[in-house]
Amino acid sequence: MIQLKRIAVSSSPPISRGSLVVVLFLSLFLTATPVVSAASLTGDSNTYVQSRVDADRQKVLGAYEYLDLAVSDLGSESVSFHTGGWLRYDLKTDEFGHKTNNDVQYSYLSFRGKTDNTIVNLGRVMVFEGVAAERVDGAYARTDLKGNIGVSAFAGAPVETSDLELPGNNFIYGGRLSQQVPGLYRIGISALKEEKDGNDFRKVEGIDLWFSPVNKVELFGRSNYNAETKNWMDNTYYLALGPFDKLRLNTQASWISYGDFFTGSTTSVFSFQPGVIDPNEKVRILGEEAVISLTDKLSISLDYKGYTYDIAGPAKYYGGNVRYTGSAAYGSGISVHTMQGDVDRLKYEEYRLYSYHKMGKTDIVFDLLDVKYNTAINDVKDAYSFTVAAQYALTEKLKVGVDAEYSKNPDFDKDVRVFFKANYHFDLGQKGGA
Repeated sequence: MIQLKRIAVSSSPPISRGSLVVVLFLSLFLTATPVVSAASLTGDSNTYVQSRVDADRQKVLGAYEYLDLAVSDLGSESVSFHTGGWLRYDLKTDEFGHKTNNDVQYSYLSFRGKTDNTIVNLGRVMVFEGVAAERVDGAYARTDLKGNIGVSAFAGAPVETSDLELPGNNFIYGGRLSQQVPGLYRIGISALKEEKDGNDFRKVEGIDLWFSPVNKVELFGRSNYNAETKNWMDNTYYLALGPFDKLRLNTQASWISYGDFFTGSTTSVFSFQPGVIDPNEKVRILGEEAVISLTDKLSISLDYKGYTYDIAGPAKYYGGNVRYTGSAAYGSGISVHTMQGDVDRLKYEEYRLYSYHKMGKTDIVFDLLDVKYNTAINDVKDAYSFTVAAQYALTEKLKVGVDAEYSKNPDFDKDVRVFFKANYHFDLGQKGGA
């Protein structure tokens, strides 16, 4: 099935001098050392060209390149190099104040131990450990200890959106400690601290849990605490029951404080926008979903979510889905939902119809979404979008395609986007061949 990808572009300037030095040094290392002849290179190149009209009704034509590379067996099976990033170039307008933009998302040397799940990464690393979901110019390491205990740690300079960067020495560090009985439970405690020019900027602590006392029963989730504001950021837990014959039940319970959650954001994507998120808002969510498999190919689901907002008031979202999967090559679905809240944006009916097909080397996806507001918002009462995506496999490793989307909503009277894409997977070296 084709994945529809909406490009998210940061407004940050080109990568820092320090990052360039790291990348250039590693590139020289890879090209100059004799071990490269024994290495294998794998990766993906994703090239996109998008045409759309922005909020000022100017036509935007941008080209994007997302590149991910991995070099294995650098003189040893335990040493590898990984790098990935993107480049944007405006072909028609200067949308972000400069024609080009780029970012090295990660670039690091990795040393992996043969036992104990040991790994050490050095460079621009991605860290996903408990409360941490960070990019760091520094080091990350993890290993397993006796008693089914795991430990991980990271430290370095935080990689942040430019408009959130502060002058001075910025430093972030943290880690996670976990213990488990395989098949029964796993519990972890984690923390991170970020300093900006010697002053505390973020202090977050958290607990994550997975628990399965009996077969077909799973409880999992996490609680995150903002040690700066001394308030809980969020508590989110799920209970999955089944499948029992043809029935599965999924329960969600969440409590989120937006102000505490986004305090000390490291990217402008999560900054507060006037009229969109009130920083004083808190919400409690209780949801339930029941999935019934009528046949091997046909299933229905009923779902309900109750929202209790401190400011926006209560709201409830409920409805159902019907899904049909003919085979790996064909499927379709339809859903109908209702949102009932106290504010106009939380009063609507939602309808969705989608279908995907695979015909030889061609994949096609259709997706129609229609939202009917009870009260018009910016003179729009019926918001909708229609997307068609097609992809063709020229070779086993090269695929080309195009997505087209037409939408109308309270923010755009007419939004037309055309998205051309080329995806290439390469595998070079001793393992992959030419």
